[in-house]
Amino acid sequence: MDTVRFGLIGAGGISNQHCRAISKIEGAEIVAAADINEANLKRAQERWGIPDLYPDYNRMLERDDIDAVLVCTPTAIHGAPTVAALRAGKHVLCEKPMEASLERAIEMTQAAHESGKNLMVALKLRFTPHVKKAKEIVDAGTLGEIYYAEAIADRRRGNPGGSFIRKATAGLGACADIGVYALDTALYLMGHPKPIAVSGITSNYLSRHCTWNPALRETEVEDFACGWVLFENGARMVFKTCWCMHMDSLGGTIFLGTKAGLRIGIGEVRGPQEGVYVYGDKDGEIHDQAYRDFEPVDVFLAEDAAFVHAVRNGLPSPIPPDEVLLTQIIIQGVVDSQARGGREVEVHVPTFT
Repeated sequence: MDTVRFGLIGAGGISNQHCRAISKIEGAEIVAAADINEANLKRAQERWGIPDLYPDYNRMLERDDIDAVLVCTPTAIHGAPTVAALRAGKHVLCEKPMEASLERAIEMTQAAHESGKNLMVALKLRFTPHVKKAKEIVDAGTLGEIYYAEAIADRRRGNPGGSFIRKATAGLGACADIGVYALDTALYLMGHPKPIAVSGITSNYLSRHCTWNPALRETEVEDFACGWVLFENGARMVFKTCWCMHMDSLGGTIFLGTKAGLRIGIGEVRGPQEGVYVYGDKDGEIHDQAYRDFEPVDVFLAEDAAFVHAVRNGLPSPIPPDEVLLTQIIIQGVVDSQARGGREVEVHVPTFT
């Protein structure tokens, strides 16, 4: 196809980043938008020149001239429009995280397999030079076998409020908002090992007793989570994320391998400093390497361009849903473990035909 024509579902805040990105990609355009909020639709039309507006996305999905759909609804409302779009024969670029519900995330993945259409979850850190460099290092065998990792994404006073703190719209809190970036980065670098057991805890105590913003006391989702993950290959991972804490950092995202270790710092998936650092030895002496001089990248443009390229050329999804589903399984494991008093729970990765 010469031009990839998009329909937008959910014309709220994050959609502006994707509308901006699509407007810069040659051979891509947004031809319609759907939202139950008329004001959102009007703003999107005025700002981005979207010609056709719909209060019901199902009506929009009936159009034969729409090739792909951007799903930018709140987290707990990703599943239904994604599945509907895939079943309508559209490719889907869905904002992160996959969903709030593991059941819905599995349904989304199954729909992608059944439809033969691309489903990509917009995990923008995969398109940063930091993660690309780390992946290059790992794939070169520099670390050897990774046997332990820590996946960390944190803020000190970073509860976003609004729809992010409501179960009806978000479903999950820090785990889904920023924790998914750390989990996806870690699993990507580790080669997506299969999780088999998780134990963990969650809390929203600091938000519920917030002293710096009383509005956050209405938080219904977790602002802190910590998990211990066992993989089928024997590797282990600690997962920590928070919006709020009385601390400067929860640590950093690290990987320990049989030949070397690696630390990565990028955005909220951070450590003591930004960059990629490799710790090893050479001829019996300590040999470390640091990579810090990365050119800035417009990650929304990079991820949307990769999706458009795949759709236009009949290529697989740049980020397959089966990979992202692993983040959902681990997060659900942490939630289920908390419900059982922190006891370890078995988790299962479904197979798709």
